[in-house]
Amino acid sequence: MKRRNLLGLLSVIPFAGPALSSTAEPADEWESDVCVIGAGLAGITAAIAAKTAGAANVCVLEKESLLEGHSTISTGYFSAVRHMPGHDAEYRAAVDSMIADMEKTGKGLGNPELIRILAENSGAAYDWMTSLGVTWLPDPYEALGGLVPRSYLTSFVNGGYDYIFAVNRRLRELRIPLYFGAEVTQVTPTDAGYVVSGSRLKKKFLVHAKTVILATGGYTANVELRSKYDPRLTREITSTANPYGDGLDTATGDGILFGEALGAELLDMDKILTIPFSGGRLTNYVGADVYLDESGHRFVNEQAPMETISQAVWKLPNHRFWVVTDAASAKGASRSVKLLRGIVKTADTLEDVAVGMRVDPKEFLQTMDRYNSYARAHQDPEFGRTLFTQEIKKPPFYYGLERPFVHFCNGGLRIDARARVIRKDGNPIPGLYAAGEVTGGIHGAGRLGGCSLPDCVVFGRIAGESAANAL
Repeated sequence: MKRRNLLGLLSVIPFAGPALSSTAEPADEWESDVCVIGAGLAGITAAIAAKTAGAANVCVLEKESLLEGHSTISTGYFSAVRHMPGHDAEYRAAVDSMIADMEKTGKGLGNPELIRILAENSGAAYDWMTSLGVTWLPDPYEALGGLVPRSYLTSFVNGGYDYIFAVNRRLRELRIPLYFGAEVTQVTPTDAGYVVSGSRLKKKFLVHAKTVILATGGYTANVELRSKYDPRLTREITSTANPYGDGLDTATGDGILFGEALGAELLDMDKILTIPFSGGRLTNYVGADVYLDESGHRFVNEQAPMETISQAVWKLPNHRFWVVTDAASAKGASRSVKLLRGIVKTADTLEDVAVGMRVDPKEFLQTMDRYNSYARAHQDPEFGRTLFTQEIKKPPFYYGLERPFVHFCNGGLRIDARARVIRKDGNPIPGLYAAGEVTGGIHGAGRLGGCSLPDCVVFGRIAGESAANAL
């Protein structure tokens, strides 16, 4: 079974039926106070927020037939700073630490105001998701590129499915219509707002909307657009949403193109994040695996920001490397798929791992001995890594080749603190809002691990409230 189909079976089928989503047939032409384009975590959150803030008529348009965007199939790491009563100083310090880490990862290119909004509201986003029925594992983890353990999970398997399930259930409770298969082709400004036009079930539709929220995601699947800004990202460099090229990545940059046509400024479009994900890596957290070049030697701090790891990988001769872990680590949802495809292999001894990797056994064992000594000491004098959750010594051992996959687009539409889309002249475009990966300028040159999902919730809520308040 194809990986994407397998993920769809596990994560998406519940959203196809009437038990969870409103799929009423749209009229050829109708009116809406707030029209949300895109039904990922940002879009559905925005619709809920708009309705809760008083918008009478809210609708969501989704071009696909299922909820299968990046949020649904994500690993689910949700970075948040929670505010515990009586711990104001600790909370403030943790917020400042998250801001500093975002600025460090983004190399100072992110918008300081938006970074602060995200960090300060991440705990409220966590609490809001909890109020919708999301239950969490008790302790935070360090996501890849997260720098410290501040990312929460519902499980190591469900990932973003649990978040989409929760917000979609709330969407239905509020009786907000979600139209699947509604492919928007144009957003046209009018004196009264916008006309959103497109087709659904081979019928054209027109939505006369007072306000529009763009939440269509990034452009990881738009090879022409992404390679325009980063020529390395040819068709051969597949995305983490469709790693093996036999599935579907829905992020084609639609909302960015709609916004650009309306005069929006685009920011950081060349800041496209590639990460090792769909090859030899089985864990989705930092601390339980080691990265080795094709000769079997470490080449990077596995705890470094994602962009730093990405740059190190691109410098390798073949842009690929080995990942090794063992039976003690917690594996992600892709474990079975990777083993079935032969992407990851197992071995009973480290000597057998060396044979499988075709590296010098003596040098490989010396590398692993050094690594395990660092893990015991929680100190890595070679690369500066500080987080080790275990040694790698318990059979069976898992190993496989990794390479860069297109993962996240830091670039997109410029927004302000109210999630209004901003023109090139610095003024907001009336009635137009955006949230999620369709936006740019928040993360800068690189995204802190675990921050994309809270970004969707924080700015999705802001966009929805702002759109409702503008009516």
